[in-house]
This record gives sequence, structure tokens and C-alpha cells, in this order.
Amino acid sequence: MSDPTVEKLSTGEWSPERFRRHLQEAGTPLVERVCADEVEVTFVDEPADGSTATLSVVIGPRIGFNPIETGFAPVAGTPFHVLTLRMRSDLRFSYVFTRRGPTGTGEGEQVPDPFNPPPRFSQCAVERFSGASVAALPDAEPLPWLDQAEARPAPAMDSAVLASELLGNERRIWVSMPPGEFSDDSALPFVIHLDGTPEHSAPGVRDALVEAGLIRPCAVVLVDQLGQRRYQELLCDPAFSRMLVEELLPWLHHRYPLARDPADVALAGESFGGLCAGWTALHHPGAFGNAILQSPSCGYHPDLTWGTGAGELLRRTPVPTLIADCLAAEAAPVRVFHDVGELEGSNTHSRWLDHVLTAKGYDTRYREFAGGHDYAWWRGLLADALLWCFPPKSGDGSPA
Repeated sequence: MSDPTVEKLSTGEWSPERFRRHLQEAGTPLVERVCADEVEVTFVDEPADGSTATLSVVIGPRIGFNPIETGFAPVAGTPFHVLTLRMRSDLRFSYVFTRRGPTGTGEGEQVPDPFNPPPRFSQCAVERFSGASVAALPDAEPLPWLDQAEARPAPAMDSAVLASELLGNERRIWVSMPPGEFSDDSALPFVIHLDGTPEHSAPGVRDALVEAGLIRPCAVVLVDQLGQRRYQELLCDPAFSRMLVEELLPWLHHRYPLARDPADVALAGESFGGLCAGWTALHHPGAFGNAILQSPSCGYHPDLTWGTGAGELLRRTPVPTLIADCLAAEAAPVRVFHDVGELEGSNTHSRWLDHVLTAKGYDTRYREFAGGHDYAWWRGLLADALLWCFPPKSGDGSPA
């Protein structure tokens, strides 16, 4: 089955101009349902003369964009190229087109879908994920709080530089306070988000939830990861965790009316950031009473090439660091929100970690979403994490 509008284009019933207007109005990709839980998804490109394109999606065996082997096919007599794939109808995923010159060789240039601009919150600290288009298929779980954040004006945000004596470096810190006026003794709950950028969705999602009365007013702190230093600092690095506890927290308390009760403090991150958030909270429960782990890289161990892959399973391998430390220690007074994609390789280790946390009696919430290692999900599911961490309190001070 091919998309009916593509058929109209190929037969000449629709001119290229009419087809282009349709794409601009309807958006892409084009989706046709073929059965109860599957759809045909047609991607459309309009490359320069002689160039070719391939599709890469954040679904697959490796982190980042995974190339689709089947290339786009030209629609004869038109400037358009199309690629149709059959997919689960509940997927949400980021994707890019890789364009190459007439020879079709070289690395090519990754660009978003020209008929599906990247969403507002597509930029992130990890360059390989930034600036992608997002497809939400018909049965994908809605992310209403992200949608509301996308439509809101950008929240006010303070920007400052934190100099670390422990690490011998400096980094940018962005702080977004919730709507309203707060006295110096307000003791607001707050979340510190690793891999922070000023374009992060967290402040906008927070504002929508606060205005709906679904969470307590809370501050959002976004921490810059300094490019390649990220791959040292976030991998269960004791010095970086100490910086968060001994330097960042006092720095924040000196400047803002924030809570000192660890039950009102969350540390959050995605991928390596999620690994760091879990490991730091485990080792510093007196500072962080909540950990938000989004697709955490909890298969990490310094002696493993990458998790426990097929080759590594042929020999005796160490238990991944975060899981081993959880097994070795008494349960810490930390609540854990943990999500992971059904279609990413790290979900095996996430299930293992969740089993360990549950067996030890942690207060934890674990879920899997219909997608890969993808900001398209993380930025919206952060709302569920904030609902979990900072629900409104009843008259006696307990969660409502």
C-alpha cells in the first residue's frame, strides 16, 4: 500500500506544487493505518538536484541515530523522493535525513525533515541528538504537558558561572524559579538537571504543572556538562558527585530560597546523566532524596567496553557499577523515578536495576515507553517525574 497523496503525485493527478502545499499543511511523515496496531509511514524529501537521502531514526541497536538501509526512491517527473516503512502505531521517535551529493558517498549532512521542523525543545547538550524532527504515530502516548510547554513563552531564567575548586573548572548554571513571588524563607523544592541547556523543556513543563495545581512550585536548576568532560564526569565519578553536594548545593542555597530537606530535592538526568543521578543519590542520600533516571546507562562499568554485550557474555564480566553498588549497600532513603524505551538496548540493564531496587524496598516507579534512547520521550515524561517527586501536600503536610 502506498500513501494516496503520493499516488496522486506519481500519476499526475496532483502537481508538485499541490503536493508541496499538502505537505506544508498536513505535515510529515504521512501515515496510513494498515491494521489495528501497525501503520505505513511515508517520509518525503525534496533534495537538491542530484543529491540523495537516507533516513536515520533514534530506534535501534545503538545510541543515537540508526540508519535505515532502504533509501528514498524518486517520484518520477517530480523533485520529491519518498520512503515508506511499516511500523508499530504507538511509536514516537526522533529522526533526520542524511543528504549526500550525486555520487552518494561520504558522511553526508544530517538535516531535519523539511516538512516537519524540529520542535522547540529539540536542542540538547548532546550534539548528536540535537535539531531532529519528531514523529508521533497515531497511537503514541500523548505528552500533554510537553505540548503545553512548547506553546508557552520561555520562562525567565538566571544564568551564572559556578567555579569548582574540587574539579578545577567552571561551568554555566541556569536557574528557573516557578511563577509567583517567594520570600527568603520559602524553602522551595527543586530539581537539578544534568546535561542542562537554556533550551531545556523542564522549566516550561514545570510551569504548566504548577499552574494546573498538580505539583508544588519548584525551582529548576540546569547544569552544563562541558562537552567531552561529560564522558568523565557522569560516569560514577566521585569528584563530580562531591561537587554537586559540596559546591553546587551551597551555592544555590546562598542565592535562592530553596529547601534543605533532601525529600524536596531531586537529581535528574538522561542516559549518562541518569546514571550519574542514580549513583550520586545512592551515595549522597543526605543531599538528594529523589533521583530521576531517564534511560540511564546503568550497564556501565569501567572494565566493560559497553554494557554487557554478546562478546562480553562469553567471559566472566563484572556487575555494572550502579547495580553492583545498589546490591552492596543497605537501601538508601531515596525515591527513584526510572523510565526507559522498549526499543533501546539499555532496557535489559534498566530492568535489572529495577529488580534490585524493588527487592531492597526502595520507593520506586519504573516504566517503559514505546520508543528508543530519545529526547522525544524524555522531555515529555519529565512531567511524570515531577508529579512523582513534588505532588501537592494536604493540610497535614503529607502528599495529597
